[in-house]
Amino acid sequence: MIHVGKALSGLTKIGSLLGTICIVLMMLHVTADVVGRYLFNAPLTGTIVIVGHYYMIIVVFIALGVAEEKNSHISVEFITDMLPRTIQGWLSAFSGLFTLFVFGLLAISGYTEAMKKTNAGASMEQGSSLIAIWPSYWAIPFGAALICLIAAYKVLVRVFKTRNGLNETLEDDEIVHD
Repeated sequence: MIHVGKALSGLTKIGSLLGTICIVLMMLHVTADVVGRYLFNAPLTGTIVIVGHYYMIIVVFIALGVAEEKNSHISVEFITDMLPRTIQGWLSAFSGLFTLFVFGLLAISGYTEAMKKTNAGASMEQGSSLIAIWPSYWAIPFGAALICLIAAYKVLVRVFKTRNGLNETLEDDEIVHD
């Protein structure tokens, strides 16, 4: 079971790297567009479409698995901290199952939409160019499937009380709050 967690951690590392690359590319792309537009009166064609349909989608949806692995989603432990640890464990398992359900629906509907857009060869016109946008639709089902896999794994680890192979800590990345 621990090997499954390590494999899932590997997938989230790849997702994190892909998100980081997209952020850097987006920054360079927008900067080049602004420089081209205002210094040379020659903006880059397709910047809005590429930023909105590629970089942003990949950064948001592929990072879902990373956030789930690191337990970095927004949560409020107002009442749960006062409950016994057993009940906290069951609530955590329930929340994992709920996550699995919601993102499972997103993965299925995202897959359906990605298939439609792929089969139609979806593209957008910007200026005099047509830019294919159908590949970006695949980031949604992949990101949702990754968060589902991680949530399901965490539920199984909690229920069967096995060792967890996920890299869950943010010790090096976390800001310490006083």
